[in-house]
Amino acid sequence: MTTTESELNIEEIMQQIRAAIIAQNDAADGTAGIPINVTGKYLSPEFYENLYQARLTYNKVEAKLIVTKSPVPLVGPLLDWLRGKLHELTMFYVNQLAAQQRTVNAYLLQALAELGEEVERQAAVQEAQAKQSTDKLTD
Repeated sequence: MTTTESELNIEEIMQQIRAAIIAQNDAADGTAGIPINVTGKYLSPEFYENLYQARLTYNKVEAKLIVTKSPVPLVGPLLDWLRGKLHELTMFYVNQLAAQQRTVNAYLLQALAELGEEVERQAAVQEAQAKQSTDKLTD
C-alpha cells in the first residue's frame, strides 16, 4: 500500500462526525430537528462547517429568569417579590420573541440546506456533462 492509497480524507471524516453528532443530539433531545446534508464535494468545507454549527444552535434561543435577593431588611422580601414579578413579565415577552426567532432560524437553516443541495446537484450535472464532452472528443 502506498502513501497515496493510505491517506485519509479528513473532510470526509469530519462530515461523518458532524452527521453522527447531529443524530446523537436529536436522539438525546427526542426531536427530529431540521434535516440537513453536512456532506458534499463541490462546496467549500467551511460552508458545511457553518451549516453544521447553525444546525446545532438554531433552536437554542432562550432567556432565563435571574433575580438576585435584596439585602434590604424588612422591605427586602417585598422588593424581591416585586422584582420577580417584573422579571416574569419581561421574560414572557422576551420568550415570545425568542420563539419567533427560533422559527426564523429554522426557515433560514432549511433554505440554506436546500440551496447547498441544489448547488451540489447542479455541479454534479455540469461535471457529468463535461466528462461526456471530453469522452466524445477523445473517441
